[in-house]
Amino acid sequence: MSVKYLVELQDIDTQLEDLNSLLGNLPKMVEELNKKENDLLGRIEENKIKLKNINLNTNKSETSNSQIDEKINKLTDQLFLVTNNKQYDALTSEIEHLQDQKSNHETDLLTYIEEKDIIEKEIDDDEKLCEELKEDLNNRRVKLEKAMSETAEEKEALEKSRNEKVSEIDENIIQIYTKVISARSGVAVVSLSGDSCGGCGAALPPQKASEVRSGEPHRCDSCGRFLYSKKN
Repeated sequence: MSVKYLVELQDIDTQLEDLNSLLGNLPKMVEELNKKENDLLGRIEENKIKLKNINLNTNKSETSNSQIDEKINKLTDQLFLVTNNKQYDALTSEIEHLQDQKSNHETDLLTYIEEKDIIEKEIDDDEKLCEELKEDLNNRRVKLEKAMSETAEEKEALEKSRNEKVSEIDENIIQIYTKVISARSGVAVVSLSGDSCGGCGAALPPQKASEVRSGEPHRCDSCGRFLYSKKN
């Protein structure tokens, strides 16, 4: 295999990387903001469900207290009609029991009011934050879409050229190339610098350097990059 195919592939990959760098960290930032927005919306929905349950429980407690008041009033009226201490004690005991129930409901109501205030504030704060986030997110989406639109045709052409180039290279070589380009900051193919690797600077044996100049494919023993000579 001629090393020129790898040189051309490296050139395409470098151009693709340059295009991606034009987008900067916008894609990642948009992704993070999307996640943050979804988390906020999820928390708002969760709090709204909590608020709904609190309102239901509040209504139940208030209804129960109204019913208890009616019972207490009826029992109190009956106190004036009893004819012995046993009946009187039974009625007062029932009234006290109902009053205890009412007291428990009132304690629950106070708790519900406190929880409701806290949750309503959380919902209000999250909704305001969500609005601010949405504005920032929309601005970044517009920038990202514009940047992607401006580079779309060029990127598509490069990716097409890359696929064509890959098809001309042995699959095993492509696998090695892929590992090296990932491990070496996007550079898997470098030219000789004198008799040394143009990537890491490691010196090559004279015989290997000579073979690289003649166009034979070789890799640096130190960094693993593919080597070529610009003089070819």
